[in-house]
Amino acid sequence: MNWTAFLNVILLIAALTTDSFVVSFSYGAQNVKMSMKMILVMNLVMSLLLAGGICTGRVMEVFFPRNIAIAAGALVLLGMGIYRIRKQFLKREKKEDSVKKLTFFQAVLMAVLLSLDGLAAGIGTGLTESGGNLLILGTFAGGILMMEAGWKTGRHFKCFFRWDLSWVSGVCLLAIGVGILCKL
Repeated sequence: MNWTAFLNVILLIAALTTDSFVVSFSYGAQNVKMSMKMILVMNLVMSLLLAGGICTGRVMEVFFPRNIAIAAGALVLLGMGIYRIRKQFLKREKKEDSVKKLTFFQAVLMAVLLSLDGLAAGIGTGLTESGGNLLILGTFAGGILMMEAGWKTGRHFKCFFRWDLSWVSGVCLLAIGVGILCKL
């Protein structure tokens, strides 16, 4: 692997784990407890879906143009972003000081939702056949670090701000989806 391909993989890892940071930040700001077990499970699910995307991309290369797969992934991200923002601003009940725990089902569901952009990126990586294994391992390790850092940062800023920042993940998903569509 040449240096340019390696740098592209590192940038893709950063892009794929940024939304994990944002979501974890909002969980920390909302007093939602994320255990290390849940973080590991979430990143395992995300890495497996990324690997599935890479395999799917390698198969799809034969059947579909790359732009169709990328556009479909971008549209899913846009829809999820709009849903999250809409859901956040339509909330009627708010409990600021209660500490909640993330359930196993919520963790797995969030991991699937967070990995949809990884699935699209995996398909693109599978189509280009560069750095798949490094991308999977790097996203797993980077996701754990970003989730832990995001949660701790969110908890820290919760002391200073009383804002509910959970809508930020929706904005992040919208931005990623628009960015993908703009590249087509």
